[in-house]
Formats: sequence, structure tokens, C-alpha cells
Amino acid sequence: MPGRLYYRSDTRPPQQIFKEGFSPRIRGYEEKWWTEAIKSRGYTNDYGIDNQSVDGDPSVCICMTTKLESAPIFPLNTETSYIYAIALPEATKIEYLGRGNGEVKLSRTTDTPCDFEHIILDLHSFQARQARNICRFFDYQMANLGAYAGWPLYAYEALAYEVPSLSIICAIQCLRENSDSPMEISCDISTQSKFSEDKKFILEGDIIENLNFSNAHTLRTGEKSGSKWDEMDYSLLKEQAIKEIGRVKESGQTTTPNIYYGLGGKTF
Repeated sequence: MPGRLYYRSDTRPPQQIFKEGFSPRIRGYEEKWWTEAIKSRGYTNDYGIDNQSVDGDPSVCICMTTKLESAPIFPLNTETSYIYAIALPEATKIEYLGRGNGEVKLSRTTDTPCDFEHIILDLHSFQARQARNICRFFDYQMANLGAYAGWPLYAYEALAYEVPSLSIICAIQCLRENSDSPMEISCDISTQSKFSEDKKFILEGDIIENLNFSNAHTLRTGEKSGSKWDEMDYSLLKEQAIKEIGRVKESGQTTTPNIYYGLGGKTF
């Protein structure tokens, strides 16, 4: 199985991350980590929280993105960071049970890892579902409703329980600054505006390869009662990461997606 490529921006240097990997600040939730990561304790309906899509809780998970250009949005300051390329399994979708009370489940397939620490969450598609539900609830009657309800979509978020050093392909330094014209989104469903955290950035210096990275991983996938062992081959993801980073670096100063870009043509 090929897996998928993810990116993460972090101010800590490669000599530390290549040794330690990424771990959450708060552990202890074990198999329920993903419900904490998507803030499900605050759900009372199928419309996110306060009629807004939710972002990931960085204290209990590792926040990543599937889009390289979105990685420099975080951290939200403008401190110089490093962009890390990461190879992990395909993300698993999250679904509402459809009872209207906010209950959720993982949409497991035969390729979903059995062990909780290896599951990757497709938060982006869940955020889109929340935004769609909100827009339908308000019958699409308010200005900026889609952009406001789906405000985190431009981050293209995926969440991991942890990221071992063996799964980190490489890193490159990233110089970041705020956008010249930050966007403010207001909507009648709330008195508080949303602000786009888009940035301008430059990838600088050489790509730093992680000598601890491993192309081959073995995972137990499927339902626990009928699971199988799968061989993960991440060699093509390494090639893809080097090419993508090289492409963006050659572009010079680049802008991240903004809060409107995140809609991506979606019709809620």
C-alpha cells in the first residue's frame, strides 16, 4: 500500500524532530483520542460547535495538512519554521451517525489501521460535512454563510495520534510573514468575525533529508476480527515530497490559501 503524503510546519529544528518525531502534549485518551481531537464533547447537534466547523485540538493530536502550501499557515505567529514532509497511511473519514445529536464514528474500511495510534483522521472532509449541514439548516439565506461556517477548510487538515521519526521524510526552512491584506469574514449567525490567517512564505536553503526515515512499514489493517497485515511502501511518497518542495521553492515567495480558497468550489 502506498500511503499518503502530509506536511506540518513546526518551529523546532530538524535535529530535534528527526530524533523525537511529533507527540501530543496530552496523552491518556488511547482509542478515544480522535474524539477529543475533533472536540466532540462540545457537539450537541450535527452542525459543528456554535454553527461553525471545528478545527483540530493540537494538545491531544498532531495537526497536519495534505496541501504543502497550507502548512506555513501554522503556527499562527510569523516565526521562522520548518516544513516537514511526512509519510503515513491514508486518512480515515469521520461520519455523523445521523441522529442529530452530534454522535460520530470512524468510517472504517479494509485499509484502515486496526491500532488507534496509526489511524489518520480526514478532518477536512468532516469540516466540509459540518459546513454543508449548517448551510442547509439556515437554508442558505445569509451572506458569507459558507465561508463562515467552513472557515477552517483552507488548512486541509488531517490529524494523527503521533508521528514517529521513521515516518518523517525531510524538512526545509520556511520564512513566513502575514498577508498584506488579511480577510475578515462576518455572518449573521455570530457576532464575532473570522479572520483569515493566510501568509506569504519562502522555502529557503537545502532540503534536509531524515536519515531515520524508513520506506517500509508493516501495519495491521481492517476490522480486528478479520484483520490483515499490510506492507506500506513509502518510497514513491519520498520522491513526491522532494518534487513538491522543490517546485514550491523554485516559485520564490508564495502565498498560502486564504479563507475563501478553502471553499474549493464546494457547494454546501
